[in-house]
Amino acid sequence: MVVISISLSGTELKEFDNITNKLGFSSRSDAVREALHRFVAQNKWIEHIDNGSPFIATIVHDDKREQPVHNIIHNFKNIVKSATHTHFDDKCVEWVILQGDNDSIKQFVEHISAIKDVMICRCSV
Repeated sequence: MVVISISLSGTELKEFDNITNKLGFSSRSDAVREALHRFVAQNKWIEHIDNGSPFIATIVHDDKREQPVHNIIHNFKNIVKSATHTHFDDKCVEWVILQGDNDSIKQFVEHISAIKDVMICRCSV
C-alpha cells in the first residue's frame, strides 16, 4: 500500500474526525480511502463523455454565488439545453442539462467547480 500525505487546517481535521467517528470508521485512513473511492467514482464521468451525449450537472452553492454560477451557465448557452434553479434555505440548487462537444462540457464543469462556495458539482452522463 502507498502512503500519501495531505495538509488540512485544524478546523477541517476536527470536522473530518467528527464525521469519521459518527460514521463508525475505525481510522482516518479508512475514511480517507472511502472518500477517495467516492471521489473517483463520482468523477468517472469524464472518461465516458461521448460527443453529443446528454450530460446532467447538479450544482449546490451558497446563494451569494448565484450570479457567478448563472454567468457561467449563460456563457455556455451553446451547450446548455435546460437549467432549473431552486432554493433550500440559504443554498441554491441548479440542475443543468448540457449537450455538446467533450471539451466544452469539461470546460463548463471546470468553471463551475472553480467558484468559491460551490459545495457539490455532481455530473452524470
